[in-house]
Amino acid sequence: MKYLLAEWTHQEEDEPYLLYSEMDETRRETRRVEFYRNGITFSYGGERGNEGALRQEPFPEDLRDLQPPEAETEGDFSAQEISPGLFYEIWNQAQERPDGFMGMFF
Repeated sequence: MKYLLAEWTHQEEDEPYLLYSEMDETRRETRRVEFYRNGITFSYGGERGNEGALRQEPFPEDLRDLQPPEAETEGDFSAQEISPGLFYEIWNQAQERPDGFMGMFF
C-alpha cells in the first residue's frame, strides 16, 4: 500500500481542500478521507463503505500529474506520498458519516 496527501488551495465550500488516500499495488484508491473548509469530514472505503465514491482510475506514478476532477478550477493543487502512520492516524480520527455527503441535505 502507498498513501498520499493532496492539498488543494481554493475557496469552494463544496470541494475538499485536504484529501488523504490509500492506494493498492495497482495504484487504485482503496480508502480516502476528505476535509472541507466548513469543518465537515468524510471517509470512504474499507469498513466505512461507499467504495463508489473512490477514484476509479489508478493514481499516476508521478503525483505531479494528479489534478482534481475539476481541472479548470482555480487554485493550487499538490500531492505527495505520506507515511502509513500518518494516514492511519487521520483515518482513525475521521468522523464517519455513513450517509455520505448527500445526507447533509435530507
